Amino acid sequence: MESGFTSKDEYLRHFNPRDYLEKYYNFGSKPSAENQILKHLLKNLFKIFCLGGVKGDLLIDIGSGPTIYQLLSACESFKEIIATDYTDQNLQELEKWLRKEPGAFDWSPVVTYVCDLEGNRVKGPEKEEKLRRAVRQEPGQPAQARGLPGGRGRAEEQ
Repeated sequence: MESGFTSKDEYLRHFNPRDYLEKYYNFGSKPSAENQILKHLLKNLFKIFCLGGVKGDLLIDIGSGPTIYQLLSACESFKEIIATDYTDQNLQELEKWLRKEPGAFDWSPVVTYVCDLEGNRVKGPEKEEKLRRAVRQEPGQPAQARGLPGGRGRAEEQ
């Protein structure tokens, strides 16, 4: 019987992080189901991290994909954030944004929306820099190499 899940090899061969970002995280001029879902997620993340009191020193986001939306409100409540993923192509897309490389995905409409939710205490560029500072550990290695859950060893042994 065939599984309903995409195999790791198929995912690695065919998943394009940029296409994924453009489809699901690009606030376009026309209302879309994707925009509504993203706004719903952002509102709930705002409630959890900014109103709900979830805070701490370290947040580990396992399976971040090529995205930062889930970390925008979290950077107000956590001093350090580690974003991990199991695929190089997702980590490379995330690194482009972290390093402000040409061609990095433009998260500014999403960041502006989150700033609005948070009462505009900070503006978009300042919010992006705050998140870049919070993501202290380079996401250049998959979670396995860092000894995180699902990993093969402890980080000290690497």
